[in-house]
Amino acid sequence: MDIYVSKTFFGVNSYPMGISREPIVELRQIRAFMAVADQLNFTRAAEVLHMAQPPLSRQIRDLEESLGVELFDRTTRSVSLTSAGKVFLDEVQPVFPQLEYAVEACRKAAGGQRGTLRLGYTGRASQALLPALLRHFHQAWPGVAVDIDGPHPSGHLRLDLMAGRLDVVLCFLPLAGDGIASRELLQTPLAIALPATHSLAAARHVAVADLHDEPFAAYPSGKGFHLRDAMEAECRRAGFHPRVVRETEASQTLLCLVAAGTGVAIIPAETQSLLTEGVVFKPLPRGAATLSHGIAWMKSNSNPALPNFLAIATPPSGSPSTEPGVSATLRHAKKS
Repeated sequence: MDIYVSKTFFGVNSYPMGISREPIVELRQIRAFMAVADQLNFTRAAEVLHMAQPPLSRQIRDLEESLGVELFDRTTRSVSLTSAGKVFLDEVQPVFPQLEYAVEACRKAAGGQRGTLRLGYTGRASQALLPALLRHFHQAWPGVAVDIDGPHPSGHLRLDLMAGRLDVVLCFLPLAGDGIASRELLQTPLAIALPATHSLAAARHVAVADLHDEPFAAYPSGKGFHLRDAMEAECRRAGFHPRVVRETEASQTLLCLVAAGTGVAIIPAETQSLLTEGVVFKPLPRGAATLSHGIAWMKSNSNPALPNFLAIATPPSGSPSTEPGVSATLRHAKKS
């Protein structure tokens, strides 16, 4: 890599190659100069740099020619810095490590090993996936910071994804939109939540059609809640439209409304783990629809960290995906 060095200040210039109005100096020449300045012996400096002496001497000559000064006084018996060499060493020594670090950092960023990944997620359904994904990704790519945004409804995440405010989202699927790719990671069954005092609470089996005259507590309508759409779809499949009397965005609040007798609900079965007193869960009949949960991203996204995240977040073998050839299990991807 070439850098441009001012005659009065060591720094990176913006002149394109071939149109430089100032000396062009290579990083390897600076590294060679510092080794010789430290050892004051070309043979020992070459050993430190793990190179032969003739190429080292050539790099020093090229550097001196580029700068238009002699950096070393050479005799057959000794090597010493000239006055110009001492000034150059004083200027370059404190900034060169940072410059090397910057070069390495930008290379890592280009390879997705450094930088930031912006991740959005839905509510409770993401909790089974998000901690493990973040842990595995951090273990594999510790130099990438993950900005986490959520929880939000899937519709909200879709808008942020398409607007470029997020790189990847963990959400309910499908997520419709031009240019959106997605990958299913797990399926979650739905369940009927009833007040413990409800006449159907003691029944062995409860069908969705049994709820046609019941008031419902539900997630909000028109705000992008996939769970609301799923609930209404189950009711339509059973031949009726649900009569929603209360809405809330929080699963815990929804279960409290059910416990209070405000209404019944169709809700992800995993919310049973919230252990809300006064609520009885009944599984949906065999063959009922399940919720698909996974990740979505824009095909046009150019963040180098995204492919590395996608290598971590893979579905179980045989699970559907909008990307061909994805069949590995959720695993800890190793850095190449």
